[in-house]
Amino acid sequence: MEIMESVIYTRVSTQEQSTSRQVNDLRKVDGFKVVKVFSERVSGFSKKMEERQQLQSMLRYVAENKVGAIMVHEISRLGRNTHETLTLLKQLEEQRIKLYIHNLNITLNAGNPTDDIFSKLIVTIVSDLARLESEQLSARIKSGIQERKRNGLHTGRLVGTTESKLKFLAKHKDIQKYIGQGMSYSEIKRLCRCGMSTISKVKECINSSD
Repeated sequence: MEIMESVIYTRVSTQEQSTSRQVNDLRKVDGFKVVKVFSERVSGFSKKMEERQQLQSMLRYVAENKVGAIMVHEISRLGRNTHETLTLLKQLEEQRIKLYIHNLNITLNAGNPTDDIFSKLIVTIVSDLARLESEQLSARIKSGIQERKRNGLHTGRLVGTTESKLKFLAKHKDIQKYIGQGMSYSEIKRLCRCGMSTISKVKECINSSD
């Protein structure tokens, strides 16, 4: 069996989670020689691909060192939506870089056109399912907040706690960027998956800092 040099990319959503299970699973796969591991703890749905430092470092490393393959535990570790994921897949295809997806046990760009067409169909479906799951989670959270409001329970920050303006703005750098680009509130809401009130608060904080 031909052994191919590869890198591993892993991602978890919170600081409390560990990437070690993903790395250990991928290291056991036959046919790949892992030369470097890139791991990060960041929500895939809150940061775009270009904002994820380890992902970008991995892509640069693969291109500069002519590494043959990238290994991920599941496709949702890459893009936050179908468009981002398929854009990256197209980039890897053009660079002739293989992508091994562990939970599907498939390797994209492996040289068999029929397999690649079928594999990309699976990837599209899985990416959409991951996005749908995130949207359903958001809907459940909103439903819970509305239920607490109906029952007269507190739904905001605990009484007596405060958040500095700088800390608040640091959490919403993407909103600041889009405001600076002159985008409408509806466009920012769609891109950042946030409420209008959050956008208004960010804009107020920016203006008060001038």
